[in-house]
Amino acid sequence: MSEKERITINDIARLAGVGKSTVSRYLNNGSISAKTRAKLNAVVKEYDYEPNRFAQSLKKTSSGMIGVVVPTFASFALTEMMRGMDDVNQGDFFLTINTYHDAKRQVEAVKQLAQQNVDGIVVMTGQITNEMTAALQQVSVPVVVQGQPSRHFETVNVDNQHAGELLVPLIANVKPTDVLLLGVDPTSDYNVGQTRFNAIIQALDNNMQRLYTTFDRTETAEIMRNYLATHTSPKYIIAATDTIALGALAALQEQHIAVPANTKIVAFDNTPAAEIVTPGLSTVSFDYFALGQWLYRRLKDLSQAEPVLTDPLLRGELVRRSSW
Repeated sequence: MSEKERITINDIARLAGVGKSTVSRYLNNGSISAKTRAKLNAVVKEYDYEPNRFAQSLKKTSSGMIGVVVPTFASFALTEMMRGMDDVNQGDFFLTINTYHDAKRQVEAVKQLAQQNVDGIVVMTGQITNEMTAALQQVSVPVVVQGQPSRHFETVNVDNQHAGELLVPLIANVKPTDVLLLGVDPTSDYNVGQTRFNAIIQALDNNMQRLYTTFDRTETAEIMRNYLATHTSPKYIIAATDTIALGALAALQEQHIAVPANTKIVAFDNTPAAEIVTPGLSTVSFDYFALGQWLYRRLKDLSQAEPVLTDPLLRGELVRRSSW
């Protein structure tokens, strides 16, 4: 890495033992401590680093804009997070791009936002591809990722592992093959499709049934109809989200399968529909509004000379209703 431009901002951060946002402030003459500046000066000098002047020119002054990349607007969780961000907003304008669950659009959205001189970027996503990682690593402003764990970026997420553990007591005395896990393919959303189920899968010795669907209620109802046409109705359904559970419930009711008498259902999210549907849906509740507040605070904290906040995993709680 002796040639100019060979090392990246991420390399400098690792070599100096600081965060990428600190390197960004250093390169843009921002506020950092004298001790940190000295460490960065040493790394830059040793590796003869010459920053990309065009990239620097994109971030000369604060724009008052925060870029937000979302996979869909049709989501209770995302809507609540956006409300939470706005609740603690310090006068910023949110420039939001909907990527329709398309990984390529997600990458392009990040690139577009980087050219808009935004002060930071929040990415709410079901998956972090290699292309997305590469795009975010070229961004010279603070980045916070919500939805997935990441080794490369700051993250703010709910504790999906703990959420699944909350449901283990419900299946303590059931026959594993009587349980159906109804969720999305983990390759499309690992946290929701896999992490939420990890403790449950372990408790059932991986002997349960498993069916993949989408986040769409109507599509889930159709997938469940097709499943019931060739399978006996499961006695227990654990759905990855309330919306997925509601799709399954609709299909069961069409077949006159009583819930919870014949099939019990539990899910995750605690959307408003979970309370008003009949029977009421048992579900793990997450405070997505508070998560949104933390997202914004974490992003703003990263723009400070010495960030003090940590990346949290916000825990949920089980809300028991009549479906289980």
